[in-house]
Amino acid sequence: MSERIAEQDTGNMRQIPYQAGSRQNVFREGGFTLVELMVAIAVLAIGMLGGMAMIVMGMQTNYRGKTDTAATMLDQEIIEKFATLKNYPKPTTINITDCAVAGASTHLADIGQAASPGNGAVLYTAGTAPTTSQIGDVDWTQATPTLATTTTAGYGMRYQICSGDIYEVRWNITNLTPAVPPAGSSGRLSLLTVSARPVSAVVATAAGAANQAVLYARPVTLRSLIED
Repeated sequence: MSERIAEQDTGNMRQIPYQAGSRQNVFREGGFTLVELMVAIAVLAIGMLGGMAMIVMGMQTNYRGKTDTAATMLDQEIIEKFATLKNYPKPTTINITDCAVAGASTHLADIGQAASPGNGAVLYTAGTAPTTSQIGDVDWTQATPTLATTTTAGYGMRYQICSGDIYEVRWNITNLTPAVPPAGSSGRLSLLTVSARPVSAVVATAAGAANQAVLYARPVTLRSLIED
């Protein structure tokens, strides 16, 4: 079956036969195939996993920075507390008060010294240190020294900072007094090594006490020479 269309040519009208279907317009349906969609989802999932890993790493770095800062300030506080004492060192104790509002907040810190390896927490030696940079640091793999409380003197304590986090602190005091003191000096020289790190909080539940784990944080160790 044919149709006729009109076309104007130099003012004359003529009939041109036109066969239906002589020109076919083919239209394809747009969109994605199932395989393409699955590949896109897989790529998106891989990208999201990478983003989540970066978020977790950022949280760990932020937490480590927070704990390192708190531990450093705590070490400095104890060093300054010991260093400002008159007639230091002396085989007695001093009171250190933390921010605990419930229970005991005072610790009887022992400040008695001894010749190498000193009194208090065990230190790394050349034979026990994992790396040379850790020689002289507090060895946290050793047993905890006696913890100072309101009634017991010790070279360690559980210190609660004002944010509520609890840190375990250990220290060692080593007598470095030379056999022949320099002229004009009493000759008393002590090496104070203080180390702190956060501990897991113990929370009470219906089933009893349970440990609330914290992200891993390396202990922060500071050393100071004190002359009197």
